[in-house]
Amino acid sequence: MFTSYNEEQVMTSDGNIYLLQYGSFINKDVMNENIKKLDNYLVYEHDNKYYVHLGVFTRLETALKMQKIFEKENIYTYIKNDYLSDSDLIDRISELDKELFNEENASSIREINNKIINILKNGVS
Repeated sequence: MFTSYNEEQVMTSDGNIYLLQYGSFINKDVMNENIKKLDNYLVYEHDNKYYVHLGVFTRLETALKMQKIFEKENIYTYIKNDYLSDSDLIDRISELDKELFNEENASSIREINNKIINILKNGVS
């Protein structure tokens, strides 16, 4: 789904994304127990680990803004830089990212974040 960078690779802004990672788990049952309190999230499996993400953004500032909203709900995440090669998905996420960044209402912000998560759930195989 996402392609992590190796240190020697050069990053370009096209496809550069910021993931709000909730956690990584080696056991699916443990993951399922830990995500019970979450409303909407994205899970993908890589190298026999399950990664849970609560947001995907094209700007670091937006990721930080969303991270603070989750912290107010006692949901702690960390930001992980990654790369998404699908330019259509990047464009759709980028538009919603701008909308979220400019929004002040917490409920509207959560709605926009859910749209991003749902785009990725439906747009990435």
